[in-house]
Amino acid sequence: MIHHLSVAAADPQGVGQFFADIMNGIVVDFPPNPGSCMVFKADGHGTAVEIYPAGSVMIPNGEPGAIFLRQPEALGRSPTHFALSVAMSQEDVLARAQAKGWDAFICDRGGHFRVVEVWIENTWLVELLPPTFAAEYLGFANAVTEMADPNMALDDHQPQARTLENA
Repeated sequence: MIHHLSVAAADPQGVGQFFADIMNGIVVDFPPNPGSCMVFKADGHGTAVEIYPAGSVMIPNGEPGAIFLRQPEALGRSPTHFALSVAMSQEDVLARAQAKGWDAFICDRGGHFRVVEVWIENTWLVELLPPTFAAEYLGFANAVTEMADPNMALDDHQPQARTLENA
């Protein structure tokens, strides 16, 4: 189980408020990296998202633990994303993304399950799973773990033609 993860944003507090809304959670300041916040969901699992200012990087610092530095921001794009189950409808998710001015789409993942793609700050992706989508995802994920050859699970989920283009 992943308990928390971190992401970067141009407006950490605004992104934090968005996550608190869709997760039914709370936002707290994250002092180890000034300007950051952390969103906790009271689910008994410690589910949380840390949101750092764009350009933040973590570097090792021995036993005292990692430290944060800021580096000039790249284009803001990243292959890092995550899927998050939410207790609201796909329509409510889309409305909240639209209210922020962010792109959001209902997408089919190879006929296995659906997600609501929300492009946070129109830069990076989070896949939100309303209850029916979460059930589809869990059914698929559980089936993969029981397959004789789980490597075949995604064989029919091929890249889109543009995937092979240079960015």
